[in-house]
Amino acid sequence: MAAGRHTNQEHNGGVTSRTPILTLRMAPKKAKISEEAKNVEKDEAEDKEVDDDHEDESSSEEEEDEEDLDGSSDDDSDEEILVDFEFMDPKEIDFLGLKALLGNYLDGALFNSSELCDAIIAQNTVGTVLKAEGAGDEVDPIAVMSVMNLQRRKEMKWMQETIEYLKKNCPKDLKDQFEALLGEEGVGLIINERVINVPQETAQPLVNLLFDEISNATEDEPTEELRESFKFKKYILLTRTFLEEDAEPAGVGGGKRKRDAATEMVYPRPEDQFFHKVSKMSFQWKSRELGENDDVDSFQPMRLCMVVDANSVPQVRKQVKEMFTGDFEIKL
Repeated sequence: MAAGRHTNQEHNGGVTSRTPILTLRMAPKKAKISEEAKNVEKDEAEDKEVDDDHEDESSSEEEEDEEDLDGSSDDDSDEEILVDFEFMDPKEIDFLGLKALLGNYLDGALFNSSELCDAIIAQNTVGTVLKAEGAGDEVDPIAVMSVMNLQRRKEMKWMQETIEYLKKNCPKDLKDQFEALLGEEGVGLIINERVINVPQETAQPLVNLLFDEISNATEDEPTEELRESFKFKKYILLTRTFLEEDAEPAGVGGGKRKRDAATEMVYPRPEDQFFHKVSKMSFQWKSRELGENDDVDSFQPMRLCMVVDANSVPQVRKQVKEMFTGDFEIKL
């Protein structure tokens, strides 16, 4: 249990202790001046003669007063903005927020998202929701990361629908291998969703909390059955990517395919690129959703399924940590 912050609602009365807080230091955007505006300012300055020796002192004082009306000056443009996020246990009050986050988990396909939200909330020894610090429990989460044991949840409608969705999009030459995996013990489905504008720096604590909690659950859960259910050997991840329009999807058939070096793939969640690199099996398909960001107009929205060995997780955690250094601090 990360930082001693969890007990399990499925089995015990939950008592939450200290909550990890992520502080991001973000520089504000500076206003951009067009070249045309710069030329106009230059012309006006050349046409206007200013006698610096006889400058009106009262005018200077007025300018200083105007400068201070909002408590800021030009020197403030480089000041850092501190943004704090809290990593919290999933709670009943988060149900509607989780439902909104997970509503498009299967790319628009209908599934029992309410049942999935209930499962995440009930299993609060392993799983985290992200909120803005100080916003209170009533504010909807902006991210969630959890994991569900395939065999333990196989009778749940949402799990059956998720498995069918993945099987439907699995290429023929991987179908037998993938379906065999779905029947194995010790396979976890990682649920990882967040709103699009969540800072990427939140990836490291989210990933660390998940796998720390999994490790602790194998020792701290009250029954042997539950402890065993968190002893994962493999993980399945379903995520979003963007692929160059003219590129062939990587990993469609024939196991994990190496993409051409010239093909650019965008991972909205930074940890996914590292999971993809170590995955033993992966396949992707075109998403039904349309890209709304002008920056990715030339990219095709994709869905990516990856299978990752549990013994590859430390490598992923190391790479995520190296990706973000000095940009934030975590308080426990």
